[in-house]
Amino acid sequence: MMSPVSEGRLLKNAYFCTMNIYWYILIALSLSGNILLLVLYFHSRWSYHKLMNKNLKEEEKKDTLVDKFSYENLPVEDANDKRLFQLLQKCMEEDKAYLNPNLGLQDVAKMVGTSKSKLSHLINTAFQQNFPAYVNHYRIRESIVQLSDSRNFDKNIEEIGELCGYTSRQAFHTAFKKEMGITPRHFRNITRMQEKKE
Repeated sequence: MMSPVSEGRLLKNAYFCTMNIYWYILIALSLSGNILLLVLYFHSRWSYHKLMNKNLKEEEKKDTLVDKFSYENLPVEDANDKRLFQLLQKCMEEDKAYLNPNLGLQDVAKMVGTSKSKLSHLINTAFQQNFPAYVNHYRIRESIVQLSDSRNFDKNIEEIGELCGYTSRQAFHTAFKKEMGITPRHFRNITRMQEKKE
């Protein structure tokens, strides 16, 4: 038969062993949770970079498609229409009319010397998009240049949008996300990270 003192020690030792086991389990769960959070964090960063690279490649493809389908290879036979497209190309690429936030179809029609309906029809036929989408494509291309330029890293997103012809931050954000699949801020963050790597 055990003495009460020995029995008390045994119970005390059993209690401490049980408590130690609980602490080890708690520490193991905490470590497992932290490891899981780290794995999720790095996986989300990897997925984010993968999405960004995919979107950049898509934009390069779009630029290639626009270049191939550009003003030189238009399915237009009429000499007047070809001249009209040369004027349109100058208006958009050299004069950068799209930077005007109030640019409308009527304005561009005046610049190239044709009617609003004629210009709208030609853009719809040649580029398979309406006038706002056509102008927006140029604005997004410009915004990619502006957001990628390290000299503009101190400018906020709204200022970049205004530089590219957008009247509000929301309009810029919505248009950029629709074209690129990510927000302008995320695009800039990726650009900054890529620049730091180089």
